[in-house]
Parts: sequence; structure tokens; C-alpha cells
Amino acid sequence: MNTQLRFATSQAAEYAACHEQTIRKACESGELHGGQRKPGGRWSIRRECLDAWLDGAKCEHQIAGAA
Repeated sequence: MNTQLRFATSQAAEYAACHEQTIRKACESGELHGGQRKPGGRWSIRRECLDAWLDGAKCEHQIAGAA
């Protein structure tokens, strides 16, 4: 059973108490780690990535990708 919590941009915005466009722009710029199944598709953001972004840090996926 997969217990990872993922957010769509609207859910992430509500969780982070910011505008949905802020989340989308952060994902597009790479500031917030998120994924899309296809270019221009919906963003999927892991809770741990969103929490790291809110703390002003990089998530483990961004750190691993930079290595």
C-alpha cells in the first residue's frame, strides 16, 4: 500500500496558504520539486517536497538530482 501523500497544485496551495499560481511557478522553475506525466500536464507534489520548500530547503529528491 502506497502511503505517500501527493498534492495537486490547488491542494498544495491550500496546504501552504498561498496562491495556486505561486505553487505552479515554483514547480516550473524547479524551486519546488514536482512531477508531471506529460509536459503541460497537471503537477503532482509530494508532501515532503512541499514541506521542505516551505522551510526554505531542498527536498531529498532535489539533493539527489544535483549529485
